[in-house]
Amino acid sequence: MPIFDLPDGKRLSYREEGSGPPLVLVHGSPGDSRSWGRVSPHLRDRFRVLAVDLPGYGGSDGVPDEPVGRAALMGAAVARLAESAGSPVRLAGHSFGGVVAMQAALQATHGTIERLILFEPVFFRALQIVKDSQALDPAVTHFEAYVSRALEGEPGVVRLMIDYWFGDGAYARMPDPVRAYLDANAPRNALDVRSAFNDIATREQLAAFASPARVVCGDRSPEVVRAIGRALLQLLPNARLEALAGANHGMLDSHPEAVARLIAG
Repeated sequence: MPIFDLPDGKRLSYREEGSGPPLVLVHGSPGDSRSWGRVSPHLRDRFRVLAVDLPGYGGSDGVPDEPVGRAALMGAAVARLAESAGSPVRLAGHSFGGVVAMQAALQATHGTIERLILFEPVFFRALQIVKDSQALDPAVTHFEAYVSRALEGEPGVVRLMIDYWFGDGAYARMPDPVRAYLDANAPRNALDVRSAFNDIATREQLAAFASPARVVCGDRSPEVVRAIGRALLQLLPNARLEALAGANHGMLDSHPEAVARLIAG
């Protein structure tokens, strides 16, 4: 896999395929660039696809584990890669990758990001800024319990995260190898979840991002994702919110062609 050398001496790995204008894809947590494996084949004929490994995943060096500003550090790494592409970049992020993609868009030099597409971003910072406590407070309560138990190493506690996003019983229905992967990576995922609630984006930064932004939510997903989408409509000057019929948080796997169309459209 290609390696991009960052200004701080760390490395960001990514997968590259296709040709055309650059497209940067940012995966969720836990995962790596392969999370886009069902989507990217529908894009490589139109774009030069750069699917990153988030810092700390795949072949990429990590960032400090302090929750405040952690996603911003990840976003800075993605922003530097986008700036190196040589022409305006289309940037897409899913789930926690949506938080990182948002940070990358805010930090990239002017004109770098020509369009931003966020698939169910867990950008709880938007709810904090617009003071939507009705949507935010239950999520805080649920995920604070998950994070503390995951960091203590409780076996199987990742089910609290999976069932929240995918529906009751989703974790139990997953194949054994998938559950094993999720269990092994629960502490790392907990750090990402914690940082999603401690993002540092400001209302002023979001208002200054004038490029078109599309926020996509599955119509079978928890209401909180739509609340985040509505908040982003208030905060981003050129945003639109769309529903993906029949989809939930796993839309990269269940609806890859539809996801690709939304990115390319």
